[in-house]
Amino acid sequence: MATIDEILADEGKLNSVTKAVFDQVDTDGSGQIDKAELKAAMNQVAQESDIEAPSEEDVEKALKELDADMSGTIDVNEFKELVRQLLQALTSS
Repeated sequence: MATIDEILADEGKLNSVTKAVFDQVDTDGSGQIDKAELKAAMNQVAQESDIEAPSEEDVEKALKELDADMSGTIDVNEFKELVRQLLQALTSS
């Protein structure tokens, strides 16, 4: 099993991890994460973490931050930046 540092250092491994997580969030298989799918994923994380569910404003803010091309959805490349940031945060804590 690869370490976080190994994943961050290897674009192929990062792409593989990103695609696996992306496919779990992209429940309709469209190749895009829409607002409803993002909200469902955020609700799932909140529930598993025993924290308050995100508000509509929280979901909108997250979508705007991740949606670099302002298409209204998140593609796998936009999602990869989130995965990269999360992994980097884990290595610095």
